[in-house]
Amino acid sequence: MKKIDGLTFLEYLKERILLLDGATGTFLLKNGMKPGVCPESFALENPHLIIELQRGYLQAGSKVLSSATFGANAAKLGEFGLSGRVGEYNMRLAELTADIAGNRAFVGGNVGTTGRFLRPLGDLSFDDAVAVYKEQIKALEDGGADFILIETMIDIQEARAAVIAAKECCSLPVVASMTFERDGRTLTGTSPAAAAITLISAGADAVGLNCSTGPAEMVPLVKSIKEVSSVPLYVKPNAGLPRIENGAARFDLPPGEFRKYVKPLCEAGANLIGGCCGTDPSYIKAVAEEIEGLKPIPWRGALPPALTSVSDAVYFGAGFRVIGERINPTGKPKLKESLKNADYYEALDLALEQKESGAHILDINTGTPETDEKKAMEGVIETVAMKSKLPLSIDSSKPEVIERALRVCPGRALVNSVSAKSESLERLLPVVKRYKAMFILLPVGDEGIPHDSKGRIGVIEKAFARIEAEGISKEDILVDGLVMAVSADAGAAAETLKTLEWCSANGFKTVLGISNGSFGLPQRWLLNSAYLVMAIEKGLSAAIMNPGENLICDIYHAAEALTGRDEGFARYMSRFAQASGGNAQPAASSVEDAVLNGKKNVIASLVEKEIASGVKPNEVIDNMLIPALKKAGDLYEQKVFFLPHLIYSAEAARAAFEYLEKQYPASQDAKKKVVIATVRGDVHDIGKNLVAMLLRNHGFNVTDLGKDVPAETIVGEAQKLDADIIGLSALLTTTAAEMGEVIRLARDKGLRAKIMVGGAVVTEKYARSIGADAYAADAAGAVREARRLTETTE
Repeated sequence: MKKIDGLTFLEYLKERILLLDGATGTFLLKNGMKPGVCPESFALENPHLIIELQRGYLQAGSKVLSSATFGANAAKLGEFGLSGRVGEYNMRLAELTADIAGNRAFVGGNVGTTGRFLRPLGDLSFDDAVAVYKEQIKALEDGGADFILIETMIDIQEARAAVIAAKECCSLPVVASMTFERDGRTLTGTSPAAAAITLISAGADAVGLNCSTGPAEMVPLVKSIKEVSSVPLYVKPNAGLPRIENGAARFDLPPGEFRKYVKPLCEAGANLIGGCCGTDPSYIKAVAEEIEGLKPIPWRGALPPALTSVSDAVYFGAGFRVIGERINPTGKPKLKESLKNADYYEALDLALEQKESGAHILDINTGTPETDEKKAMEGVIETVAMKSKLPLSIDSSKPEVIERALRVCPGRALVNSVSAKSESLERLLPVVKRYKAMFILLPVGDEGIPHDSKGRIGVIEKAFARIEAEGISKEDILVDGLVMAVSADAGAAAETLKTLEWCSANGFKTVLGISNGSFGLPQRWLLNSAYLVMAIEKGLSAAIMNPGENLICDIYHAAEALTGRDEGFARYMSRFAQASGGNAQPAASSVEDAVLNGKKNVIASLVEKEIASGVKPNEVIDNMLIPALKKAGDLYEQKVFFLPHLIYSAEAARAAFEYLEKQYPASQDAKKKVVIATVRGDVHDIGKNLVAMLLRNHGFNVTDLGKDVPAETIVGEAQKLDADIIGLSALLTTTAAEMGEVIRLARDKGLRAKIMVGGAVVTEKYARSIGADAYAADAAGAVREARRLTETTE
């Protein structure tokens, strides 16, 4: 194992702030790499450029050199017909960097995105994504990488796939970094804290953020990650935000300004620091001078007691938590039948109803004799996790189901449950440890269920000694106090409450299945409510319950306020500030509800019901679908919705449009036509693909010409189709100028089409300067602008 200054990679992070390198891509573009060329091929054909750059970083003080392999996975190389050369490219480029680094720097085997979304946002399965990354990572290790550097990720599930791949196929440390937008979330809506906890749970040895923003914008994001991170923190900001001047990229911050943010970033918690787009050795030299003498800030010893969803973290101890219990086929024939038929939308309905009623976490149970439980569990997770935005509790008696669920769940999950029996601990602790999941500990030992609190406490202490020996923290556990039916034992509640009190005094978070206590008695809600209040007074952290029982939920808010766990009565006031008195009801089943919640499986029947009642097809479009889509767009602008939810809404609307088109062809005759393309020289198309998909789903007739498309082809196709809109995308500063050529040619040909432009480096000012009719900052903005442009032509 390589050592730098006498320290291995992970040892170095404990002792010193590790100076990273800067950008590679922008340097290659400045030195002859043409737009549309495979960067990895260019690097191999021009090794002298990599040698020049990386020697420059070494001279500036870098202790890490990153291999030029960011896009060297099968999916990305496949865009150039090079998918069969993954092993060769990664090994050769890693070897090149390893030769340059020698014993002066660690080599980071650089891994980037596939450019594809995983299911359910896209068509790439989780297992296929893991396989893609394993192929690349194995070759990087063989080529001499000292650690795996996964960076610039926008989708938390793809980032998880890469981390899991690395942990399973190599023995190297793994660093995983997301890229956050100016609103402080990833493109798919994940917060910095949730991303960090999720990636650490997947196995990352260091986590962080890079690209997208400059150093000033990163300081608060670094702070929010440091609060929750149990591993070192990686930070690589851009040299400010890029803009286009005279067809070339310019960055806002020169090295002298960039360095002013280095100490604030380190004080906020950065343990590894360097530069991303726009930075070069002069920036790294400035960073080296600023970190001289600085000591790294230690990270926390364990993850906080928190679960994560695709968007946010839910903490235990920061207020009472409701674990919604209704996604369970027991006593629910409709859910049971839907699981049997691999239809997971009934589970989605139950998830959304519970979320609306105030659930913080969703318990998922798919166990029924006629169902493949593992397949059903994965299907429900895939359907529910992204759309509900709530963390999940995995409820199964089968270790293989639990393991699969933890693997594919796009966040840190809760296991319900692990008993204190020797066999259960033996089988489940390794799984829990592998995915750093939280779990519910049942104080049921090899001798059975202890009758009293003394027996339960003894079981808890014995089990925790075993658990702690596995390196699992007390913060990872919720102890179930065991609610037994008081109708069978009048003293059962008192023993449970004593158990809770001991757990709270000894640092354990707790959970109860409240409704079990009232079994067989009348007015169960009254007993359940009283039990809950008493349990909260004893420090109860969470309950598995039906959040739709509004009176009980109202009472727990009041109990929290009265026991001082709701500072300033904030949650209590929020619940009862609404006119509904806090009794939230799930939305009625309607066309709008189907669009907003992405229920593409039922929307056709809802549309048909409206038409059967006398509503005309065009009125369904104008008065229901379009307003619902507009509302989804508004929610996106308000950051209530994020990109996944916008996609789901659009897919549901598209299902309705397709149904209307098939059943009532006249209703779709007036579709507006859009020709869309990524301009010549640019092979980046994920943003363009999103825009094309959303436009189609909003009722536009879209012709997607793909990427690296010449101006003549774009204009010719638009002329042939008499298009209403031409949409142009460019990610690179060097290709953005090609947009102006398309616009010039379209005007020369006399096309009536309005022209809309967008892309990472494109600004509204630049769009105006080249004569575009509209600028779209993102996919939602593209839909909004397309509507505006076509309204003026009607």
